[in-house]
Amino acid sequence: MIPSGYLLELFIAARYLRGQSRLALFSLGTRLSFIFMALMVLIMVVVLSVFTGFQTEVRSSLWNSGYHITLTRSMTGATFNDYNEITNILKEDPALKGDIRSVFPSITANGLLENQGRFDGKGLRAIPVKSEQLQSGQLDDFPPLVHYDQRLLDHMNDGNMVIVGREMARYYGWNVGDTITVFLPAGGVLTRGLQIKRADLTIAGYFRTGFYEFDQNLMFVSLVTAQRMLDMNGRTSEIIIQLKDLSRLDSTKSMIRDSIPGNRFDYSMRTIKDEKGTFLAALQLEKTMMMIILGLLIVAGIAGIWVTSYLLVKSKSRSIGMLRAMGMSMRSVLIIFTGHSMLIGFLSASIGGALGIFLSKHLERTIQLVEDLADQLCHLYSNQCAPVHLIPRQIYYFDHLPVNTDISFIFGIAMVTLILSGFAGYFPARQAAKLDPVQTIRND
Repeated sequence: MIPSGYLLELFIAARYLRGQSRLALFSLGTRLSFIFMALMVLIMVVVLSVFTGFQTEVRSSLWNSGYHITLTRSMTGATFNDYNEITNILKEDPALKGDIRSVFPSITANGLLENQGRFDGKGLRAIPVKSEQLQSGQLDDFPPLVHYDQRLLDHMNDGNMVIVGREMARYYGWNVGDTITVFLPAGGVLTRGLQIKRADLTIAGYFRTGFYEFDQNLMFVSLVTAQRMLDMNGRTSEIIIQLKDLSRLDSTKSMIRDSIPGNRFDYSMRTIKDEKGTFLAALQLEKTMMMIILGLLIVAGIAGIWVTSYLLVKSKSRSIGMLRAMGMSMRSVLIIFTGHSMLIGFLSASIGGALGIFLSKHLERTIQLVEDLADQLCHLYSNQCAPVHLIPRQIYYFDHLPVNTDISFIFGIAMVTLILSGFAGYFPARQAAKLDPVQTIRND
């Protein structure tokens, strides 16, 4: 609610936005300041929406598909024969019940996928599959299944069935029901004198995490299938602990170390932070640096508003003298020119923020249109053009462009822009308020 005593001052401030011509909506200086500030706000909204979406998607993918805490034997090649005992101890520990989402034995092995005479390295993960979950297609601790054949899925435990990433299937041109060949080390560990096991696996379905690295390089089988293929009956290579809240990762790891039976030095633990912590920290650092750079650009825009306000005071000195001669107080003059700057900031933040939100929501479609246009232009001049990918999946990890528009953060940007605009206009306004009306009118 604007106090009624300031309506005249705000009306004059709004009138000063216009140029000398009645047909011009804004003066030249106002237009330049407005366009530059709106553009900076738009860029900041789009960039931070992409960075925030990227961070959120990475954390979500790691949460859904990554192993939070992995417990292994300290000795290389050693396995767990007592994994049921250890998992039961961890599940029943009262200190851990509030933090642990699930505990299960697992086998992780690196293998070679044979495809048309060549071999590609892939990861194989084995997780227990409960028979009662097969009918629903909702398998505990598996990534979300996006497509599967129920008849094949029913044989996850008694047949050589595999769940592959959707991106892997798309890359190799596989369909559900196809058979693939994988060569794996016996015992699940690469050691000297190892024996290689050949496994012919039938694709029962696809999973999708949205994290390209996982969807392109991982395959999932049931634990009993892996034990049968790798001659590891009654043994597993690791025990996985999934948490309810990753913020309690370090404290839960310490409590698990105190709970496991036997000599604690017989075990080794690694966490998702150990594997991906540097990557997540680099993401946060990039976002911080981008905010600093864009913030400096907004400060440059604020300097433009200051110049506009300063030139406005110079050009309106005769009007200021007349207003002061008619009885307008120094405070009212101060409000007029400060309000003029804040109006520029408000309009820039509002329009730039709205356009930024709109562009963020349609950014992936816009990039796709640019890629298609670039492909068409390239094919007009050459028939040997490779497809244009502005955001390659193998580099940026995802099969789509993650965008997360935080309205509260954008509102914060708008408020900061508005306040800085007020500061930018305050000092020229203060100069205007100090003008001597008699001297100003006489000089003009």
